[in-house]
Amino acid sequence: MSDDKPIDPNLLKRMMMGEFSSYSSPNKNGKPNQDKRNLELDLHFDKLYPSKSGLSSLDKLNLQLEAVAEFIQSSRRKSVRSAYIIVGKGEGVLKKKVSDYLKSRNIQHSTVSDPPYFGNALKLKF
Repeated sequence: MSDDKPIDPNLLKRMMMGEFSSYSSPNKNGKPNQDKRNLELDLHFDKLYPSKSGLSSLDKLNLQLEAVAEFIQSSRRKSVRSAYIIVGKGEGVLKKKVSDYLKSRNIQHSTVSDPPYFGNALKLKF
């Protein structure tokens, strides 16, 4: 599937910040409940930055950690109780770096072993 349409950076950012997450629980009016909503950030690099595949592993990791920092800031502004960061399978390097980053900022987190993540995501508690 090859579309030559440019990616809308604002839409991508909204998606990264979990605005379209399947974990939004509606309130009585059918709208997302802002203060109880769970957000999700998928750190798969090709989803975050589809046009930057030629970067070195270190540069990719740094961009992913920047995305985590922005995601945490956004989650706190929205008074979110919990959020999910999908780190993927791989060799565990990204998962460890994200976990170390969260520890350094005193953010409670744990690995999610239940579906749909099966150990490939971290749950943050604010």
